[in-house]
Amino acid sequence: MTAEHRTSKYLNNILEADHGVLKRVIRPTRGFQTRKTAAATLPGFEIMRMIRRGHCIQWERRATGKIRLVNQLVGLAA
Repeated sequence: MTAEHRTSKYLNNILEADHGVLKRVIRPTRGFQTRKTAAATLPGFEIMRMIRRGHCIQWERRATGKIRLVNQLVGLAA
């Protein structure tokens, strides 16, 4: 196995750009009063982000299909 040392300073931009979008979404919610509310909200952000980027399979492209998928992912009864 060989390793390649890449010296371009812009190789990390793709990762940082992705991280920046998530930070922009989460920034307004930095004032959570309890851990419980943060734990309930943040997974929802991540699930919706995965759906938008196509990391999840959607059975229905309408809003009801997204709601059903989110309910299944967070363990709610549909």
